[in-house]
Amino acid sequence: MKSGLPDSHPSIVSSHSRQWLGLSLLFVLLRTFPSITYPIARDQATFCFIGQRLLEGKRLYLDLWDNKPPGIFYIYALIVKVFGTAMWSVGVVDIVWLLVISFFIFELTERFLGTAAAVIAVTFHATWRVWMGYWDAAQPENFLVLFVIVAYFLSSSGGRTRWIYDVLSGLLFGAAFWLKYNALAFVPLVVLVPYLDFGPLDEGSPLPRLRLPGREWVIHVGVWAAAFAVAVAAVLTYFWWVDAWPAMEEVQFKVLPRYNAMAIGRSQDYWALVTSHANRYLGPSTCIAALAAIIVARRTKTLAQAVPVFLAALMGTVSLAMQARLPSYAFETCYPFFAMLWGYLGVKVFEGIRFIARWCSGRGWRIATVLVWLVFANLIYLPLPNEAVQLKLCVNDLREWRKDRNAFYANYPWAHPISHYGGQMQVIQYLGEHSTPQEGVFIWGSEPLIYFLSKRNPPTRFVSNLGLMSLWTPPTWRPELMRDLDASPPRYIIVERGDQVPMISFHFLDSEEYLQQRFPSLLRFVTSHYQKVADFQAFAIYRHD
Repeated sequence: MKSGLPDSHPSIVSSHSRQWLGLSLLFVLLRTFPSITYPIARDQATFCFIGQRLLEGKRLYLDLWDNKPPGIFYIYALIVKVFGTAMWSVGVVDIVWLLVISFFIFELTERFLGTAAAVIAVTFHATWRVWMGYWDAAQPENFLVLFVIVAYFLSSSGGRTRWIYDVLSGLLFGAAFWLKYNALAFVPLVVLVPYLDFGPLDEGSPLPRLRLPGREWVIHVGVWAAAFAVAVAAVLTYFWWVDAWPAMEEVQFKVLPRYNAMAIGRSQDYWALVTSHANRYLGPSTCIAALAAIIVARRTKTLAQAVPVFLAALMGTVSLAMQARLPSYAFETCYPFFAMLWGYLGVKVFEGIRFIARWCSGRGWRIATVLVWLVFANLIYLPLPNEAVQLKLCVNDLREWRKDRNAFYANYPWAHPISHYGGQMQVIQYLGEHSTPQEGVFIWGSEPLIYFLSKRNPPTRFVSNLGLMSLWTPPTWRPELMRDLDASPPRYIIVERGDQVPMISFHFLDSEEYLQQRFPSLLRFVTSHYQKVADFQAFAIYRHD
């Protein structure tokens, strides 16, 4: 995509740029291809099932409950439309997403930092992503950061029809907003950074300057803002048109803020938790690398290269901080930009090593020259053993997956403790053998994968019980569930064990314990009308005769 603004540093773009891009994407494909073996995690199962029901004409929030913004469910409706109920669909989407975002990471990094840094950034980001595993695949944050980066390229594109790119950028940013509201942290990246010349920073000026007259910039921003407002208003109008606005208002603008406030207020030391998660998912070395990149850029007078990427990383971090909870996938909003800074720092380290080696060579210090390059070789080698082990494990997973997919998923070696894939697969098989799609099923648990793969539907909008057993649950929702069950008693009720999620529910009870201790009306309903007919790993099945 050609920019209407001059490239920041065309001199650091290799004449073989397209070949390097091709090799980088080939590495990404090879590195991430084993991800096709990913099972569908709890969040993605919720998105799949709700997307499936949306295709049947159901309405989000009114007929199908979840507390996330609406964008991700419509993306998954498209995914389900394409792949059906294939368990490997999320893995394929993750591979395609990583290839696409890697292309844009390469382009963005090359624009500011050069081809060599772009190759490093793509390699670093792909490796980072694969290490995070199936739980982070195809989450809202993944699509959000992709949409934001593409919106940046649209905003920085020019020509006589530049206003069209402004409109497209605003609309795409609106889509990012409806994926997660914290996309707003990236507004400066698409309405300001593309129009700034950072060259003056290397000339001693404390501020960059606009590349175009202020009046023209205001017009571009105005067009962008109008398109963004249209995207936001269109979604709100749609929910009003289908009579789902009251439900959306309750879930998104009343319950969700209470949930976020509780996540902060009930934490004994919220900032200690933030620090702990940052250390775990970013690592101290990444934070140090970001600061080191700016220090190096200042010393080498290359701030014009590094500052735009540093600002993007800062916005990604602000976007992350806007979330009350910090699960691993929340860090996807800043991974690409930190990978770019790693790319910049990697190039500068190489340049520094080469300078020292040449300085030693010029003085005839041959042994010192060799030692300098040996130090550099060891720096490159340092992560390779772990990468080799990880790659071998991924290849083994792919081999086992090809032999017997159902057995592989049931015994998935990297499963989250609350996933219980073995039990889920047994429940799905049982429902397939003992029930028909017309017979209702209700899961008192948080695993909609059973609904999705067995093609069974609950008689209520609560596809997960997280909205019914958490401390932020409105008092009207549990009676609503009981009315739904009384009106359409399902043939089967499935009660889950060992699925406690204290970071969401704010207590340590699993579904079965909560049913027995805190939901007497549902307990009476089950014990009075149902008999246990099967008990699998973490799941008890009750049947209405």
